Amino acid sequence: MRPRTRALAVLAGAVAVLASMPAGPAGAAGVNTVDCRTPGGGAGGTLNWGYTGKTKLGLVGLSAHDLAADGAWARVRLDIVTGSGKRVTYSWRANHDGAGTTKRWKSYASESSGIVSARVEAQKVKGSSPVSSCYSRKAYNPYY
Repeated sequence: MRPRTRALAVLAGAVAVLASMPAGPAGAAGVNTVDCRTPGGGAGGTLNWGYTGKTKLGLVGLSAHDLAADGAWARVRLDIVTGSGKRVTYSWRANHDGAGTTKRWKSYASESSGIVSARVEAQKVKGSSPVSSCYSRKAYNPYY
């Protein structure tokens, strides 16, 4: 085999190997963060996660921030849109610890039809009534 032909054969083999390797979206394994603050302040929420595929969020971190000494408390929840277009909201997580505190929770999320986007919803609550709400921006799944 001549040197030029041998080089082309090696190059073609390398291309075939690279083409057969799974290619995930750039940054898909990284940690994403979105957050929001309620209008007028008082409460906020943060969501940290990494998409691990089309149907799963890796370790999900939710934080509820009570930002004001106003007699209210803060709560947060995960809000997703599935591959079938259905909105799914997860259970509320509450921070009753008072002004200047943050409570954190870890969880996982999966949906058989896929997870197209995720965001956090936060509320400032007095008694059992929401006073104000906010949503973070939607963070879209790079596997879609």
